[in-house]
This record gives sequence, C-alpha cells and structure tokens, in this order.
Amino acid sequence: MSQVSIVNHDQKEFWNDIKGKLWVEMQARIDSMLSPFGEKALRTLNPQKGEKILEIGCGTGTMTLALAEHVKTSGQILAADISHPMLELAVSRGKAASADSISFVEADAQVYTFPTGEFDALFSRFGVMFFENPIAAFRNFHGAVRKGGRLVYVCWADRKDNPWIRIPTGASKEFLEIPPPPETDAPGQFAMEREARVREILGKAGWSKIELERFDIDHSLGQNVQDAAGFISKMGPMSEPFALADNRTKQKCLEAIQFALKPYENSTGVQMRFGTWIVSAARS
Repeated sequence: MSQVSIVNHDQKEFWNDIKGKLWVEMQARIDSMLSPFGEKALRTLNPQKGEKILEIGCGTGTMTLALAEHVKTSGQILAADISHPMLELAVSRGKAASADSISFVEADAQVYTFPTGEFDALFSRFGVMFFENPIAAFRNFHGAVRKGGRLVYVCWADRKDNPWIRIPTGASKEFLEIPPPPETDAPGQFAMEREARVREILGKAGWSKIELERFDIDHSLGQNVQDAAGFISKMGPMSEPFALADNRTKQKCLEAIQFALKPYENSTGVQMRFGTWIVSAARS
C-alpha cells in the first residue's frame, strides 16, 4: 500500500478523520445496507477468470474480495482509496482471506498514475462521486483500461428518490449544524444524480457506449426506528456534527430522527426507498 500526490485535499481530510473511522467501526452494518447495490453492479460487470480489474474507492474491501473471487488466482485486482483507516481494514481483510491477487494503493485516483492500458475493466461501488474534477478522473481511468475494456459503477441517483438519507438529515437540522448540501454537480454523495451530467463526464473523458440503468429498491435502514436512527446518525451527513455533540443534544437528535422515521416502520423494520444508477461504458 503506497501513497501519491493529492489534489482532493478536502476529501482526503474528510475520509481520514471521523468519517473514515466511523465507516471502519460500522463496516459490517454498512456493507449489509449497500450489499444489493454492489451485487447488482457486479452482475452488470460480469468479471471473468483471469481478468485484471481496477477498483476505485474500495473502502474497507468488501467488493475487492468479491471481485477477487471472480477473477481467481489468474486474475488481478488493484484497489484504490483515499482513506487510510478504511484501507488498513481492507488490507487486513485481504490478508486474512489469503487473496494474493489483490493489491491496494492509498491514492487520489483522480491523479494517480495507473499502468497504461493494463486493465480489462474498472469497477466502483459508490466511490466515484467525490472528485474535484470528475472529467479528469474518468479520463485517467480511461487511460488505464485497455481498448475494448469496460467500466461499471453504481452511484446515488436523484436525492428526492433517496428518502433514507434526506428525511433523517432534515430531522437532525434542528439540533446539529449540518453542512449545506453541495451545489448541483459539485463533489458529494449526489454529484452524479443527473443522467445528463453522467453522460457529459464520461463522454468528455473519452468513454463510449454509455448506459445508465435505474436500480431503485425498498430496503431496510434498521430493525426499528431506534436501530435505524442510531445507524444513520453515524453513517449519514450528520455523522461528524453528531459525533462532536454533547449527550443531551445527541439524545434530542435521535428522538427527532426516530419520530421522522416512524411512518416507515413495519414488522420487517424501517423500509425506505433507495435510488441508484448502474452506469456502464466502454473504451473504444
């Protein structure tokens, strides 16, 4: 695991401080929530034995291990992330699984010098929405993939179609200083919510055969409102201000989130809508 130059300094700081540490602590819970989306993107990619795959934003390594299972020992995975604490866990999990086909790099993928034309495919589960210059980033990835290679990633779609994050964040604003949402198309969770923006980025970066498939599901945020509120307060946009708040403020915030989530609670848990894009493209 090596380090290189950084241009996305805000993202480097963000994912190496409280946020990155929280995601490490909640790795199993977050992976459980994101599992349907990663699995759908993996089916779309359809990785084959012996392939070389570049993974962007590998996080704690769950999809990295899944990719390695598909390419077998004759294939290779290069997994990149900007978060040191998350990568440490990913490396540890890779070693525990004896996944010798995996290499990790701590890097800002927008500017990292990947091997030219080396990879059969690029894959990402929610790891491509935070680039300072997404066109430059995807142009960099384009150079790393061989001619005829492919790209598949999953990202969040329209924020109005993601009440699982919008509603609890709104409820917490009365008690926490939540950072204002990024401007449209700016780096952040919903940077690629617009289909036209995705097509513009990939087209200008040199990709062809660009396709977007909506993948929306009703999915569990928790076993009940208490469970869901406790989880989202550590995982969502309110996670940093919540972590820094005093106990009384935290309790009031949790109560407000629980109240907001109550209409979505039933016998199967807190069921809410999750909206994503499954994006695919090719290098001509």
